[in-house]
Amino acid sequence: MTEDQENLLRRVYAEQQIASNTIERKGQQVIRVQAYLDNYRVGLLVLEELQGKKKGEEMLVNVGGEIYIQAKLVDPKNVTRHIGKDISINQDIADAKKSVEEIISSLEKQYDSLSQEYQELLGWSSKLGTQFQQLAAGMQKQEE
Repeated sequence: MTEDQENLLRRVYAEQQIASNTIERKGQQVIRVQAYLDNYRVGLLVLEELQGKKKGEEMLVNVGGEIYIQAKLVDPKNVTRHIGKDISINQDIADAKKSVEEIISSLEKQYDSLSQEYQELLGWSSKLGTQFQQLAAGMQKQEE
């Protein structure tokens, strides 16, 4: 095995390790964005269910994890929405719904982009794996 071949094999191996780590991080990002999407979609469903409800009506409210509570509506026309950094705002249902739909749209774009990057990384890793195997096999033949 020549020094150039050995260096190439080391370089391909190092790139493959980088690709593997990057794939793992990107996969975690995809999962995180999917969880946010799921959460906002549930919130949107609740907002849609609230539309048309009257003060004093009762309804089942999803509190997450497919757990529901029976709730009596005090003010079904307004909701409190968390917007980050311990800040919440009161909004009417229509405005809250519009905001949540915009967030969902943004998260869907982010999810699509991350998923595409993830697939590209998988392809890159596969090529590196093939290249590594070919180099190793070629070097093994030389040594025989």
